[in-house]
Amino acid sequence: MKILLAYHSGEGQTTKVAERIASGLREGDVTVEVAVAEDAPSPDGFDGVVVGDSIHAGRHSRQLTRYLTSHAGELNEKPLALFQVSLTSASGDEQHTATAHELVQGLIDAAGVEPDIVGLFAGALRYTQYGWLKRRIMRKIAAGEGGDVDTSHDYEYTDWDAVDQFAADVVALVRS
Repeated sequence: MKILLAYHSGEGQTTKVAERIASGLREGDVTVEVAVAEDAPSPDGFDGVVVGDSIHAGRHSRQLTRYLTSHAGELNEKPLALFQVSLTSASGDEQHTATAHELVQGLIDAAGVEPDIVGLFAGALRYTQYGWLKRRIMRKIAAGEGGDVDTSHDYEYTDWDAVDQFAADVVALVRS
């Protein structure tokens, strides 16, 4: 079994999630090729594909959207899993959950793909890595949401057990 894992990461959390998924797939005795979306190969020759992206300014990346759109036909012919990383998923309330679903559905509709599995994972606030302006903007957003506002620390909200379960579900999907 050979799976392609293509993703785009804005600040690194999606890379961490992709690496964790790849590790879980390998534990399931699957060969994994990991690539950033802009350099990802065609899905031909793979038994399944996992794609992932982060949300920034309420949008998915152009890089992953382009990849999905240009390969939609091939992707829809094999097992496809999609994951999204966003701070919207850090809050489990109904409104935030609905927004996370709307964001991923917008990508699915725009790209014309039909994933078999969708994972919605919380991201991270990387205050110490942001420039002055972005740190201020992110702090204001976090404050409005009742989130963490101490800009001297970074905050990771990803549920790693959910990421591991997603990887296990992908292995089961490809094996079926």
